[in-house]
Amino acid sequence: MPKISDLMRFLPDFGKTLRDFRTMRGLSVEDVATAAGIAPSALRDMEAGKRGAPSVATVNSLADALRLTKAERGDLINASELGHPMLRAALGQEPEEKAESSFSAAILVFLIADIRGYTSFTQQRGDQAAARLATRFAELASGVAERWDGRVVETRGDEVLCAFASARQAVSAAGELQARYTEEADSHPEIPPGIGVGLDLGEAVRVEDGYRGAALNRAARLCALAGAGEVLVSPGIVYVAPHVDGVRFVARGQEYLKGFADPVQIVLAETAGLIEAGETPPESAEETGEG
Repeated sequence: MPKISDLMRFLPDFGKTLRDFRTMRGLSVEDVATAAGIAPSALRDMEAGKRGAPSVATVNSLADALRLTKAERGDLINASELGHPMLRAALGQEPEEKAESSFSAAILVFLIADIRGYTSFTQQRGDQAAARLATRFAELASGVAERWDGRVVETRGDEVLCAFASARQAVSAAGELQARYTEEADSHPEIPPGIGVGLDLGEAVRVEDGYRGAALNRAARLCALAGAGEVLVSPGIVYVAPHVDGVRFVARGQEYLKGFADPVQIVLAETAGLIEAGETPPESAEETGEG
């Protein structure tokens, strides 16, 4: 009798299934990515198996972009579900070994966001309601980060930490996350009405459970300063990405941040409703060193 692990090789591969549907229709990566509202680099990684199957919402967006039939859509959804790391681990398949980078550090953009009024909400509604809210917020953040070619690195209660290789895409993701949370709050008036977001960039060292570096600390302090509905960024973000579609940078003066000896310039990334949830990301991911 064959072992379960031996049968794993017969399970549909999400990346291959996605690529087959795209090529059968004669569509380019850029065509599908634009129609689905994700970055082309993210789609290439999915097809190459460099990242796991995306969220259900993204899978459905891809199916719509490919104009799949009902049966084909079912095949794509099944491939995404069967490719989930937890399922493969349960069936006895060891995760593939990833090649180690030759670099011990990298320059990245970090986005930290949390829910304003979460502690009061927990006291009033209880731990279960708070846990559901935190889970939903993490889902929103994961979907937004995925669309802008970033990823959620860590969640702690109502706080999420995301990493991006592009400052422009990180700022755009912050604006969309604000918009999506506002939609959620409008639909569920019982939850806190807003979130605060902070962004900074810099060199960070990869450790087992995430990253360490001054950029993360500054992003966390900026997040703490941000009011509900605000995105605060460091001057480094503005220097690297001075022009972001739908965003206006407004100087907010200097602040002494905990853990930093000198005052830090604070900049508000004001969207004023210009970045709408669902806006199509740029056609290609840009490196952090964009000019």
